[in-house]
Amino acid sequence: MNSITLHHVIPKFFIPKTLDNSQSIWKKVSTFKKGHFYIIIAPSGSGKSTLANAVLGNHFEYEGSILYDNLDLKSLSIEQIVNYRKNEVQLLFQDIRLINDLTIRENIALRVFNKKNDLFETKLLAYAQHLGISHLLEKKAKNCSYGERQRAAIVRSLIHPAEFLIYDECFSHLDVENKEKAFQLINKVAIEEGSAVLFFELNDFPFSHDYNQLNL
Repeated sequence: MNSITLHHVIPKFFIPKTLDNSQSIWKKVSTFKKGHFYIIIAPSGSGKSTLANAVLGNHFEYEGSILYDNLDLKSLSIEQIVNYRKNEVQLLFQDIRLINDLTIRENIALRVFNKKNDLFETKLLAYAQHLGISHLLEKKAKNCSYGERQRAAIVRSLIHPAEFLIYDECFSHLDVENKEKAFQLINKVAIEEGSAVLFFELNDFPFSHDYNQLNL
């Protein structure tokens, strides 16, 4: 997949508080291209998570259309949408969605469908070390702090990255140092894999970057 396009998208059942902002991407045509990097600044109440979930195909409660290349997401079957999530598009949800009774390692392995593979293991160890969670790999998720689980979820998103990586406030419980480390890792992997990155954030990052900035 080479692009995701929002074509005059607007939620059906609520009015985003930023709708009248001339810079908002609501009700406009916006195209996100593979290999490009974006940060979407989305204040509370602007519909950030609603849009992120719509792009993933989790709901169709919007007017307008979302296109995967030239295919309208609403025209795809559930099976087709699920298949897109394997390699083309993935979302790290704001609420992380780790399984509490699995270890951090087991949670990360879910992204590769628990297949044992030396390459994945090498990536897992390197990414965990970069984010400072190597010592937590055999610990159950329910016994880790929210920030630790957030870093584990970031590793999971990168162990088998899709062509479009979408992050909904994925750094919300990290301090500035760990935010920047996580950002650098995501950016590095995306460049290596040729993936696009879309960050949905309340505010711009507290460190320099060259991402395309949009507003919701």
